[in-house]
Amino acid sequence: MKNREQIEEKYKWDLELFKTDEEIEKVFSYIEKLTKVMPSYSGKLADKNKLYEVLYKYRKEEIEIDKLVYYVFNTYSVDNSNTRIIKLNTRLNNALAKLSASTAFIGPQLYELPDKYLLEIINDKKFSEFDNFFKDIIKMKPHKLDEKTSEIVAKLNKSLNQNAEIYDIINHSEIYFDDALDSKGKSHKIDNSSCEDCLISTDRELRKNAYYSLKNAFKRFNKTFAALLLGDMTSDFNISKLKNFNSQLEAALIEDDVPKAVFDKNILEVTKNIKILQEYVKIRAKKSGLKDFAIYDLNEDKKINGKVSIEKAQATIINALAPLGEEYIKNVKIKFNDKSIDYMPNKNKSTGGYSNSAYGCKPIILMNWKNNYDSMSTLAHEMGHCINSVYILSSQPREKCGVVIPLAEIASTVNEILLINYMISHCPKNQKEYYLQQLFDLCRGTIFTQTLFAEFELFAHTNVDNETPITYEDLNNKFFELLKKYYGKSCVIPEYDRYGWSRIPHFYQNYYVYSYSTGMITAISIVAKLLTDKNYYKKYIEFLKNGSSKSFMEILKYIGIDLTTDEPYETAFNFLKEKLKEYKNC
Repeated sequence: MKNREQIEEKYKWDLELFKTDEEIEKVFSYIEKLTKVMPSYSGKLADKNKLYEVLYKYRKEEIEIDKLVYYVFNTYSVDNSNTRIIKLNTRLNNALAKLSASTAFIGPQLYELPDKYLLEIINDKKFSEFDNFFKDIIKMKPHKLDEKTSEIVAKLNKSLNQNAEIYDIINHSEIYFDDALDSKGKSHKIDNSSCEDCLISTDRELRKNAYYSLKNAFKRFNKTFAALLLGDMTSDFNISKLKNFNSQLEAALIEDDVPKAVFDKNILEVTKNIKILQEYVKIRAKKSGLKDFAIYDLNEDKKINGKVSIEKAQATIINALAPLGEEYIKNVKIKFNDKSIDYMPNKNKSTGGYSNSAYGCKPIILMNWKNNYDSMSTLAHEMGHCINSVYILSSQPREKCGVVIPLAEIASTVNEILLINYMISHCPKNQKEYYLQQLFDLCRGTIFTQTLFAEFELFAHTNVDNETPITYEDLNNKFFELLKKYYGKSCVIPEYDRYGWSRIPHFYQNYYVYSYSTGMITAISIVAKLLTDKNYYKKYIEFLKNGSSKSFMEILKYIGIDLTTDEPYETAFNFLKEKLKEYKNC
């Protein structure tokens, strides 16, 4: 692999920041200044003028601090061995920790202010950038811990989160896997990072044995992982009770302002449409010619030959995203030409891909290009995040530039679906089946599997919430029961699949997985409307501009979607039913 210096400049990003040490030192002087001045406002937040100063007076300095954080993170990502950046990162973290300590009084003291005063602030145009911030304070007041309890919980915080840390240690360091044999008797090493190539192999024996090795490894730690997960859920249950929540689900959803009806509706509608998944698997099994087609055979990926260059991918993405309108395409072209993308892998570069942005900085994309369709799909996906950031940063003030998790993946997934749909329509006839399979595998993983996970999570949490004793056997049996419910008789589900739940780290992030499914349902519904209504893209562009300026449900209204109703699910699943007919006829 090449060193960073060997990568062509045209394939590297330019952050356009901090060209001199003097510029960096100026930001550190800002941090020092704020660290000294902020404590002087303690006890004075009931004075509107003082509150205004805390929130607005040092905006310029705060934006420059954001830029330095953005610069350090992204510069480190492309070269983890850069000692200058490593030292700078350590220094920055230390300085920010002191700043955080100096402003720690703000949150608790704001919660102590009367609602009448907070409502005055919300309705005062002078504080308009922070209206949602103060609305959240009022909303969360009934769930705020008193000072003594809060102090105790803070001291216990590390131990309360320790189960997730222990899980990560076992999962990444201590768990061990049996080697997997291929059809020729060759042995292949299996671990969490290298198993993927074996799982997707066209060699069925290797695919089967790698799958067994993976599940069997987690079986060895089954009782341990059950104790860790249930212990983690019990800790969360106790904290949610202290905060006056009726359940852990309520505690998880309130932060993003998502109604419980959205969570419930997703499970209801996805399970009503399980036959789409089962029919896809049956067709896939028939095409394979295997009489005993098993769940691990769905992992097989017959890669299409032929390299996809960066330039070819750019042209294809521009064509695929045409339904989003000329303005959107113009922004994509700008990103392809203004050195916002770091394309090539190099030594000590972070793996995978991401999009990153900060107020006052240009949105960027990190890639690790592999000259294949997967890289092109990743680029389209990250471009969705990137252009979403472009619209938000040009439309919203700094305090409203965030995006809640349930909305975060919609913009990226819309691009991904548009690209797959374009490839299905424009690829050579002998490749159509491959791209349709890509679409259904994507939906299998994000809609059906994540909803299965959400049902499993609901089962476990509900038992903990009701203080009903639950064991590792209950978790195993429920997970296996859900697998059989979702896949029916469409494929063989090995007995050892009952341990699959223990491989999912997201279960340590309460009620997180459902948002993958709702995000994909929303994205497919959007794409279906973009392809049938030539003016729908205008609503979509307005949707992209919102950031966190409104609530989750209000932002979705811009694109005519209400996830508590049948409509988006019917639109999405009807789209998939039509694609399933195409797949069957390939």
